[in-house]
Amino acid sequence: MRPSLFVVILTIALCGCDRHGSDILPPGYSEPMINAFLIRTQYYDYSVDYSRYVEVFDNHGLRMVPLVTLNRETLAPFYYNPLQYRYGDEKPFPVRAAYNLNVRHYWGEAFSRVVMPGNFRIELPPEGYVLDLDSSLLTLWQKSAAAQWYWVELYVEYDFLDSLGRWDDHLFELETLVVDTSLFIPRRRLFPWYVADVIEGDAAVVVWSGNGPAVEPGDFSNIRGIGYGFFNATNEPREKYFYVGAPPARRRVPDAAGLRARFIDRLRARLLDTVLTRL
Repeated sequence: MRPSLFVVILTIALCGCDRHGSDILPPGYSEPMINAFLIRTQYYDYSVDYSRYVEVFDNHGLRMVPLVTLNRETLAPFYYNPLQYRYGDEKPFPVRAAYNLNVRHYWGEAFSRVVMPGNFRIELPPEGYVLDLDSSLLTLWQKSAAAQWYWVELYVEYDFLDSLGRWDDHLFELETLVVDTSLFIPRRRLFPWYVADVIEGDAAVVVWSGNGPAVEPGDFSNIRGIGYGFFNATNEPREKYFYVGAPPARRRVPDAAGLRARFIDRLRARLLDTVLTRL
């Protein structure tokens, strides 16, 4: 007598339960999200800021205070609520060095490793450079040791006259991820066809070297173990500031401090994209 289809399916199910019973997740199990970064920033006045930051989040609630260590140094939380703990400080740290992150929580441990990229500088355009109407723009920077990618932000803002002699202003912005150490912007992108004469303006180039998942959304988590998220190390040299047409009466493009805050927001925003992907 042949067994019924129901008996066959039930037998497979029972065997599967017996074989994989240890893999069944306990009630309330939840892997925390981890967002961590090391950032070194050098400003236009040559001052330097450092930031060590780790965020541990669990939408189901954290059942214990996560224990966060960086190269075996325990980090103290500076903010917390039932769902989230934030750790970090602004202590200086070496570049061109490896950093091991470990997060111990109720369900186990999560860990990751990055290398802090080395210091570098933007070579072109030169100090005091004036970008003319008939010019393209070449941005060139040194190689940063251990860098896996570079994030470049370019701002060019100027006043101009059109072919009828009317005054207007124009802003060109570019944010892009590259693996090379240069970026070329042709003249036609900087100066649209209706720009007949440039009066004055200014511009800025900011470059971050990074180790760990790239900045753009959709990158793969580099957190291993019980947890997911991102751990990055980035190094930002002194921004390059220059002129368009002629030196302006005041600076209009963003400075490095404001761009640094935007860059950090970009790093943290990738977690939301990861969460939506996992749902």
